[in-house]
Amino acid sequence: MYNTYTIGELAKILDITAETIRYYERKNIIQPIKNKESGYRYYTMWDLHMIIRARCYLGFGFSIEQVAELLQKEKLEDIDDMLSKQEEVLQQNIIYQMNLLKKLRLNKSLINDKENQQKQFSMQTRPGIYRIDTQKCYTLDLTNKEREELKKLCKCIPFVFSTALFPKHYIEEKNKDFFFGIGIEEEYAQLFDVKENEYVHYYPPQTCLYMSVPSRSSQFLTYDVLTPAFAYMKKNNLQLSGDVITQIVSMWKPEEEYFNYHNIWIPIN
Repeated sequence: MYNTYTIGELAKILDITAETIRYYERKNIIQPIKNKESGYRYYTMWDLHMIIRARCYLGFGFSIEQVAELLQKEKLEDIDDMLSKQEEVLQQNIIYQMNLLKKLRLNKSLINDKENQQKQFSMQTRPGIYRIDTQKCYTLDLTNKEREELKKLCKCIPFVFSTALFPKHYIEEKNKDFFFGIGIEEEYAQLFDVKENEYVHYYPPQTCLYMSVPSRSSQFLTYDVLTPAFAYMKKNNLQLSGDVITQIVSMWKPEEEYFNYHNIWIPIN
């Protein structure tokens, strides 16, 4: 005959609450011995180890319902099948978390390097970017289909970024209009299966003149911010070869005004 323990004793041994033990009982993970006369429940070491096993499965990310199902399986191969499926889930979560950490560190490095990058030019390869326009200049005007595509891309948060685009032909025509939108780098787009379509446009990696400039809500953004870059390009016999894309690195609002920094990629040849 196994030794028995009260719910309080078992809770103390496991360092959990009595209510947690009752919860496992309601989920059919343990079945204590019930005294019909007194109504008291008594638990054995089997119950203790079933609770430990249940908590192990919960630690693997299974839901309480899945844990109950696992503990009621009769065949080891059935348990192995559920564990294999959860292994795939955990692996995908790890990939996501590793990319999230990489993206956060990239944001940190871009923010910390602002003083050195401001008004400085360098040659860089712009990453492949998927982006969707949300507004022309400062006017938000989206069709229903565009709104749906925007919602899909927003599901990729926090891997997306705000971005402005100055079309090459606008610049050549001295048209100061631009398009604002949301973008995601190709590396991270693969995590969410983002594809090019009528509304989401893909800009492949390209050699660019790179610069970083501050912006604020009290000053409208125009391609005038590119003037120093165009002077540099003329001096070094560089030609504009595509649309200019920016990436907002950070935003803040200390008082009544919004501020941000734009990383700017100017395609050249």
